[in-house]
Amino acid sequence: MKSILMVAATAACVMTVSAQTETRGRPGVVVAPTLTTPILQQDIKRRGMETTLERIKQGMDGHLSAAIVGSRKFTVLERAQLDSVLDDPTRLGESLGLRENDYAVIVSLDSYLDTPERATVGGKALVKRRLQISGQVRIVGGVTAEILDMSNLQLEETDVVDANITSVDRLDEMLPKLTRRFAEESVDRLVNVAFPMRVLDAEDGVITINRGADFLSVGDTVEIFAKGRTLTDPDTGEKIQIKGRLLGVARITSTEPNYSQADPVGAYTVTAGAEARKANKK
Repeated sequence: MKSILMVAATAACVMTVSAQTETRGRPGVVVAPTLTTPILQQDIKRRGMETTLERIKQGMDGHLSAAIVGSRKFTVLERAQLDSVLDDPTRLGESLGLRENDYAVIVSLDSYLDTPERATVGGKALVKRRLQISGQVRIVGGVTAEILDMSNLQLEETDVVDANITSVDRLDEMLPKLTRRFAEESVDRLVNVAFPMRVLDAEDGVITINRGADFLSVGDTVEIFAKGRTLTDPDTGEKIQIKGRLLGVARITSTEPNYSQADPVGAYTVTAGAEARKANKK
């Protein structure tokens, strides 16, 4: 409980800074500077990789903002001087100035692995390199500082190259790709919280879904559910979203910037408003 309250307090501080930015139209999102756990910081220092960790953090911040803007569903809010108030509890009492549908994205990294392995194949010296980043992504409500979604992510990139190619050359290619993937996966969580994937239209055997090329790809499979219900927990008063029954699956046939179309696999009836969930990753 204590750790959750600390996260909520941190998130509230995040929101305070963005009060200077008025939000209109699309939901606003504050991107908190990427955090790292004390254990990871100690491990990175022991390995003498402080510069690499800083590259990861700065790259993550940029990729998060770019992915949020690229989704075409949010406005990234100003977070100038955010670092200076994250630990200042006196700012918690100030007006947050955000709407109920504004959010913060908080990424906390807890592990970074870089494991090269040498091998000889057919008399040729090769190096297999594996980069791995893991951490936690929190989606936080803009007014209440409530944690709306908490996900653990672990992604990796592997590469096999000639041993004569310098490790720096490969790191410069692999690290940005890995941080970009982590950021995109994080924004997927944000989009799912703010805009549940739904069927916009189902006509002439074609299902139109409110997700575009930033989230779905041709060939992806989505599960289609009947409209969900909202129930209230009698003990806590918490609103609980209950998904409807599974109707069937559909395969994405085309994507546009803000919608995609799919063909149902098998025969079943779909109506506008039905929920959809991605069944396989890109």
